[in-house]
Amino acid sequence: MFNETISTVVSVANVTTTYVSGDLYPRGLAIVDAPFRVPEMLWMLIPIIVSLVMMEFYFGRYKEEELGWNTAFGNSLVLTFVSIDLFRHTYEPSGMTILSSLQSPDTKIGIAIVLFGFALLLVLMDFFHFLPKKLAYAISSGPFIQMIALLGIVIVYSKGVPLDWTTLLASLILFLLANFVLNIIYWIIPSYRPPLHRIINIDGIERLTKKDDD
Repeated sequence: MFNETISTVVSVANVTTTYVSGDLYPRGLAIVDAPFRVPEMLWMLIPIIVSLVMMEFYFGRYKEEELGWNTAFGNSLVLTFVSIDLFRHTYEPSGMTILSSLQSPDTKIGIAIVLFGFALLLVLMDFFHFLPKKLAYAISSGPFIQMIALLGIVIVYSKGVPLDWTTLLASLILFLLANFVLNIIYWIIPSYRPPLHRIINIDGIERLTKKDDD
C-alpha cells in the first residue's frame, strides 16, 4: 500500500513536471513575447501598462483614498473601448460585415464579443451601483480590468497564443506575478503627509493640525 502511494505520487509529480516544462512555461513565454512578435498590439498595450503602473504610484502616495464609483465606472469604460477595438481588429481584415461577424465561429471574434458583454455589464453595474461597494471596487479595479484587457489584446492580436486551459492558467500565474510587483510598488511609495500649521486657541494653547489642500 505504501509503495503504491509512493508510486502514485511520483507519477503525478512526473506528469506535473512534464506539463509545466513542456506546456505551461512555453505558453507563458509566448504570452510575454507576443508584443515583440506582433508590434501592432503595442499601440494598445503601452497606454494600458503605463496607466496601470501610474495608478499604483498614485494610490501608493495617497493610500487613504479609495477607488470611488466614478473611477470604477471609468475603468469599465476602458475595457469597453478595448473590446470594441478587438472586435474591429478581428472582423475588418476578413472583409465581413459587423452582422456577419456576430455569427462567425472565429474564436477571437467570440473573445471580443464576450469581453464587450462583460465590460458593458460592468458599466451598468457601476453606473447604477447595483453591487455592494467593496465587490464592485474589486472587479472594477484598475489591475483587474487592465489585466483582462491585456490578456484579451495578446490573445486576439497574436497568432501563437490559443485560448485553452493552459493559456488561462499561464495568464493567471502572470496576473499573480504582476499583481505582486504592483503591490511592491504600492507599498514602497512614500505616503503623502499634509503639511502642519500652528493654531493658537482662545485659551492660548498652541496645537498642530493638518493643513487641508486647496
